[in-house]
Amino acid sequence: MRSVFWFLLLFVLAVVITLLARLDAGYVVISLPPWRLEMSFLLAAILLVVVFSLGYFGVRMTRLALRLPSDVRAWHRRRSSDKAEDELSRAIAAYLSGQTAHALALARSSLKKEQQTLAVLIAAYAAMAEGNEQEVEVYLKDLETEIGEVTAARQAIEARLGK
Repeated sequence: MRSVFWFLLLFVLAVVITLLARLDAGYVVISLPPWRLEMSFLLAAILLVVVFSLGYFGVRMTRLALRLPSDVRAWHRRRSSDKAEDELSRAIAAYLSGQTAHALALARSSLKKEQQTLAVLIAAYAAMAEGNEQEVEVYLKDLETEIGEVTAARQAIEARLGK
């Protein structure tokens, strides 16, 4: 509906310009010594609109170009975060299917990209299943326990280690 409105407005504008062109009896004189430029009023108005449009487009493109580095950095951060989440979900699937070594590798890789509590838990459980208690201690040290479920999971790991 909005595009139909703008299309209709464009036609109305074309009709108005055509009607004004018939009545145009004036002219514009631009004088820059030693030059003098004389043109019809309608041509001057059209040139003014074109110059304004080109200036507006130029400013928009400049702002876009100046904002591009921050947009690219945000895209890289988002992409890295998406990869970390993908590796985390694959680590969870590998741990649940009994592939603890693969789950540990995926959780480590996810933690290198982005620090996530769930990745730390999966890495700790996978390291414990592999029998690497020193690595479990490292993961437990990094584990933040602000959430009740995370605290319960940490306590379960510590209970299995015999603390």
